[in-house]
Amino acid sequence: MDYRLVRQSSGWLYLIFHPLVHITYRLLFRKIYLHNRTGVKANTPVLIAANHPTAFIDPIFFCIFFDPPVYNMTRGDIFRKPFFRKLMESVNMFPVYRRRDGYDGRDRNDEVFEYCQRKLREGVAVNIFVEGEHHLDKRVLPAQKGIARIAFGTFERHPMDDLQIVPVGCNYIYGDRSRDEAKVIVGQPIFVKDYWAAYTQNPGAAISQLCRDIEIALKKICYHIENREDDELAEQLLSLWRNEHPDAFLPVVEHRAPRFFEEKKLLDRLNELPEIEKKSLKNKVDTYFSALQNAGLNDEALMQPSLARPYWLLLLIVLAPVAAAGFFIGFPVRFLSRYLTGKAVNKVEFYTSVLMGIATFSGLIYVLLLLLIAWLLDWPWLVMMALLLPVLVWISIFWKETWLRWNTARKAGVHPDKKTLLDLRAQCSI
Repeated sequence: MDYRLVRQSSGWLYLIFHPLVHITYRLLFRKIYLHNRTGVKANTPVLIAANHPTAFIDPIFFCIFFDPPVYNMTRGDIFRKPFFRKLMESVNMFPVYRRRDGYDGRDRNDEVFEYCQRKLREGVAVNIFVEGEHHLDKRVLPAQKGIARIAFGTFERHPMDDLQIVPVGCNYIYGDRSRDEAKVIVGQPIFVKDYWAAYTQNPGAAISQLCRDIEIALKKICYHIENREDDELAEQLLSLWRNEHPDAFLPVVEHRAPRFFEEKKLLDRLNELPEIEKKSLKNKVDTYFSALQNAGLNDEALMQPSLARPYWLLLLIVLAPVAAAGFFIGFPVRFLSRYLTGKAVNKVEFYTSVLMGIATFSGLIYVLLLLLIAWLLDWPWLVMMALLLPVLVWISIFWKETWLRWNTARKAGVHPDKKTLLDLRAQCSI
């Protein structure tokens, strides 16, 4: 991320919280993979066409990892109250008014189109979640026509040869919990000028074709399971593959994502599998996972015996005091964030978004409070603890996760059913 470009943003909270959210995301996610991050070019008119698994986690990924300031379209009903309107605008959000949200006239969306055109002329990125809704299904929905209308309307009034639509895929293992794994994949640009001749001949057909091409492009960079009946099997197969191909804990953010494309190949094979073979595979996978559950084990522990090696135990012993310090000093923020999120969230797609927001705001206030106490009581050690809070909290999280993995892998290594389980697992390949 080029921090010099952040200052081009018109949102004041965007400027303030940009570095803080970087810290929050490294605690919220176990791993973040970015592929072709620079594919969203700075000082270029870019329309981002993205899928939308979560509420605010997806757009914030674009804001903190892409070079130009990104302006995100979001549902208009959030902007009804003046306070929330100011809040959304301060973090580079702008509304779209949909009939499903109770809006009828087109005049308001004409203003939205004007806003998008103005931002594109300024050479910044405008993000539109083209599916028209957020959902956690590993499935790409048809692209709505709004992005094509904005693209052609902009090109008609301001014919910029570099006006482009860049597909971006947001992919998560879960999407509704902390310590998840995120893969943000930037695809190849689609240039509006290449569709302009067709648009002048038949606007409706050109809009439909552009939307189809966006959908096809997104399916290449997003998890996509054709049939809903295959969702559970797909999740099980992905879990098996990941445990056969473990990745390093560090760095938290990697600017490459070969794992995603291997997982995508697996899903493509599942989509193409004949129904008879798919049913047989499903039975074998269900049998294996049921046997795992009855044995009180998990697939990761069974497939990664190295997690139980003595050096991990030694590392846990060495890090225990630091992890304990991180646990206790970070407990107020962690408890408050989870408690308030549990009270406030009714839809799973909003869970991580609300958790992230509360943790960022409360964490900032908490650090300032610790610094104030340290100044009043003349405790220099508390200043150090406050400034190192993110590092200490990360170590405490790492310690807990490593302890659970070590203990489960130790049990798996001596389990009497280990060989039987491995034989059952060997039948689950696709």
